[in-house]
Amino acid sequence: MEYTANADTMLKKEPVQGSTLPDDQKVNVPKGTTYGVEQVIKTDGLHSYVELQSEAGSWWIYLPHWDTGSTGIVTVVFTLEQAHSSELINGSLTFKDNGNQVLTVVASSGLPGYQYAGAHTVTGKGYIPPADDWKINTNGYYLRTQGIEGMFYHITPDPRFGRSEIGLHRDANVPGSSGCIVVRDSNTFNNQVVPFIDRLANKQSQITLSVIYT
Repeated sequence: MEYTANADTMLKKEPVQGSTLPDDQKVNVPKGTTYGVEQVIKTDGLHSYVELQSEAGSWWIYLPHWDTGSTGIVTVVFTLEQAHSSELINGSLTFKDNGNQVLTVVASSGLPGYQYAGAHTVTGKGYIPPADDWKINTNGYYLRTQGIEGMFYHITPDPRFGRSEIGLHRDANVPGSSGCIVVRDSNTFNNQVVPFIDRLANKQSQITLSVIYT
């Protein structure tokens, strides 16, 4: 992958304002400079931590200052191990840009005790049904509903497989969900997932979601 600076910017050792970092923690980058990127290690809001090619090290970049060569085709995969358990089982939600992992967070779906194989048929308690063609709408909205109490991104088609009103949101109250995908840590959801999806909304109205159970 090649990233090109579309403004005068910096490579930084921390995802903060460059002016707050000492000189040995940042590198000035003129507009038009291109770097080869080996991998995106993680994304935090509008910053990404990337490993540069040619042993140039790992640095934080401010995404609006870079042309990442993306076609805007971002997909997401939710994976969860099914089991009979009285404790909530955590899975993962992984966003990919052209197949390259750019953000992974701990997420879950369903209520404790309702994450066994086949529990997706239990309305109001079971996890989101498995499929590889769900869509997450990137134009989210704020809901005060208990258990959501924050940004909600609707998942469609709705209704489907006997389930309805499913979305992506933070795990705000009692652990788990009635079928939605919930990001377990509220700070992670608010500071990483929400900015990522909101930025993506300028390019994509929906994100194709695959739900996979093992």
